[in-house]
Amino acid sequence: MSELNLVKKGEKNSQNLVPIKTLISFGMGSLGNNIICAFIGTYLTVYLTDSFGIGAVAVGTLFLIARIIDAITDPIMGMIVDNTKSKMGKSRPYLLFVPIFMGIATIMCFSSPNLSYNGKIVWIYISYILWGICFTAMDTPYWSLSANITQSSQGRTKIVTSARTIAFGGSLVVSMFTLPLVAKFGSWTLVAIIYSITAAICTWITVWGVKEINTDRKPEKQGFKQLKELFKTNKPLRILLVSMLMLEVTYALRNGFSIYYIKYNFNAEVYIPIVTGISMVSGMAGGLCTPFITQKLGKRATALFGIGINALGFMSIFALSYSSLPTLLVINTIMGLAEGAANISLASMVADCVEYGEWKTGKRSEGMIFSSNIFKTKLASAIGGALCGYVLAFVGYKANVAQTVETLKGIHLMYSIVPGIIAILSIISLRRYNLNEEEYEAILEDLKNGETLANK
Repeated sequence: MSELNLVKKGEKNSQNLVPIKTLISFGMGSLGNNIICAFIGTYLTVYLTDSFGIGAVAVGTLFLIARIIDAITDPIMGMIVDNTKSKMGKSRPYLLFVPIFMGIATIMCFSSPNLSYNGKIVWIYISYILWGICFTAMDTPYWSLSANITQSSQGRTKIVTSARTIAFGGSLVVSMFTLPLVAKFGSWTLVAIIYSITAAICTWITVWGVKEINTDRKPEKQGFKQLKELFKTNKPLRILLVSMLMLEVTYALRNGFSIYYIKYNFNAEVYIPIVTGISMVSGMAGGLCTPFITQKLGKRATALFGIGINALGFMSIFALSYSSLPTLLVINTIMGLAEGAANISLASMVADCVEYGEWKTGKRSEGMIFSSNIFKTKLASAIGGALCGYVLAFVGYKANVAQTVETLKGIHLMYSIVPGIIAILSIISLRRYNLNEEEYEAILEDLKNGETLANK
């Protein structure tokens, strides 16, 4: 990139400033989003198999079918956001009304209508597919908003740090209080209602407290042709999505099998909130440290280090087997710290790909970029969820009874060595990422001067 202009350091420092109100307000949306996502991601499978009475294979197939539909709806939502023009900007209008439908879909997923077995399958398929569509309609504009608060690379790291750190609070609430609340109320549906109302309020705080830049900018028409061009020209984005897909599959596997692992392998169901809660707290701590680490190491190196620690953690769990719950707690704490740093670095790198794509093509496509990122997240969740369902069926899992040795071994492998290998593959992919902070700042300077590769 020798043809790029260098940005002045004084300008860089002034751009890094993001008001505290903005950081907190934006983070509240992530808090609400994560409450719902953690609830669905951690507890839906076990609710469907152990409470709703759906077979593990049917659950796994559900996740795959829903993602096939997402392959169509996700890019469409990205295009809708990119083509939006309003006084509130591109993103915030959708955050006003979508949380209502998201809440309805979440409640449906955890409702138990008195239906036949086939009727239950139809009910949950409709409910979960609707939930996936609503998730896209909320998460795409939310994360697109992060690219329209500031164009500073370090400023974005602070924004993402705030969002991801506060989001860990949502995961912590879900991991610590879901099972006690279900036991107290005797109802998954009531817990879903509580979480849905809380999530909607959090999202509306984001709408109130965050302002978009470039709201007067005329949106450029975006379609499937532009989507194809985006992936063809944006190599950093392609590399990131592949690496993050594999990393998030490891998260999905750990989340999907964690309840089964603690409940059956350790015979310690009462400790499920503690094990998952410790991971959330340490993840929050790791996230808070990320801006300081990235200033020293850079985003790519921070992400690689975090994923590497995670891979070692999974291998350690495999070697440990299920002999010591305290040791598992220590390993999960260390992995949580690493996850927090890696997740925030990677999310900030995705936002940087917006300007890279604009510089390469002359078109700004934050909606399509973040909808692609969301599809990646849902695809990872689907792969993890499907594997969870299929493997449980393959190893002979039967709900709410003592498991066989073969079943326990299968759960152990899927909680340890399998995600560990996938994490290593994520590292191999991310090593090819080459958009560093200096190059990004130079791209920003070119864009300020109206220069892109498309018009050079």
